[in-house]
Amino acid sequence: YFKQLQREGKGHLIPPPGKGGRPPKKPNTGTWQPDEHARFLVGLEAHWREWSLVKEHVRTKTKTQVRNRANIYFRRLMQERPLAAQKKKASEPWTQEERLRFLLGLEIHECQWDQLTQFVGTRDADQIAEHARDYFQKIERDGREVQFYLKRAHAQWIQQQEQQQRRQETHTSASTSSKAIRSAEGDDGDGGIESAPPASIFMEENSGGSVGTLCDDDAALAPPAMGMEDLDSDAIKKQLYVDLVYIDSNREWGRYD
Repeated sequence: YFKQLQREGKGHLIPPPGKGGRPPKKPNTGTWQPDEHARFLVGLEAHWREWSLVKEHVRTKTKTQVRNRANIYFRRLMQERPLAAQKKKASEPWTQEERLRFLLGLEIHECQWDQLTQFVGTRDADQIAEHARDYFQKIERDGREVQFYLKRAHAQWIQQQEQQQRRQETHTSASTSSKAIRSAEGDDGDGGIESAPPASIFMEENSGGSVGTLCDDDAALAPPAMGMEDLDSDAIKKQLYVDLVYIDSNREWGRYD
């Protein structure tokens, strides 16, 4: 955050070197000045609810004053919602208020991206999720512990990442298996499985037109073969019945009505 302030020309908001930016012995108990509020926002973004660190960043206010100031600021953020028409593109950098809205929304709504989108107001769900990923990954890189107020959101985020990883692994495994099967099948794409032979192979036409491989009951039901001139609607149905009887030499598939 301090490097970003320097790039934005706000280096005066960074605590002075030396004594760790410690506040004077007698903090200012009066009205908050603009520079104090600016330092307060920077400290709040950097340390969130660690009031002792925020107080050291402000330098001129007590811990109680900083906490009360934060509560007032949080109430304002919850009451004032940006218009939906103010949605920003992903290429536009996040403002300080957007980042603070994100932290407060993350504390309230956790990783419910749709509700967080409504709370921040100026970013869509994809940008919110990406910002959460960057935020939590930065905490992990810095070796810091997630604050108590954000622990549930962090646990939900980890769970979502694990679920997404499992889905990707399943998809990759299925894709690899599919490619292996297609490779084994060859270019004809017949699946390496012999096509079912036509029904005529299993049907023996005899003088009576019965089906040779059927059981006695089925043979009795099979009608005699007819010419085209003898076909009517009922005859067509009966003839189709014969054509659809499909019996494998090793297993009986049965009749198809």
